[in-house]
Amino acid sequence: MIDSIEQRVPELQELKQQLNLAKEQRINLVIKLGEITLGQLRIDEVDISLLKNISDEIIHKDVIIYQTQNAITKFAAQLHHCPNCQQQVEESAKFCGNCGTLNPYFIDPNAQQVICNTCEQLIEAQHMYCPCCGVIQEGN
Repeated sequence: MIDSIEQRVPELQELKQQLNLAKEQRINLVIKLGEITLGQLRIDEVDISLLKNISDEIIHKDVIIYQTQNAITKFAAQLHHCPNCQQQVEESAKFCGNCGTLNPYFIDPNAQQVICNTCEQLIEAQHMYCPCCGVIQEGN
């Protein structure tokens, strides 16, 4: 078990690098969107299509960030330990088999899921706002 964990550490590091790169690219897009918007407002000529294109790129980066964070969480769940007794707890276990403490990484496989109206990511139905793009979910 320890050997497989040590072998997967580079995979975790690569995921974290991908996450940092996507976050940096998103920040640059937000800055670009702000600069273009400011420039357009100053000359009183707003090109909504240009702003929408950049906004779509930001949503695309949000999806990459969300998916990468989920991959890191799933990876970390395979390595985590009980916060109470430090025994290793499996991802599928709702409670620690050693002391009964609730597993903070547990994801209910029976939770109803829906597709976000904006970024089209699969999210839990009870969310009022998408955890990926932050847009309110109409009809929820």
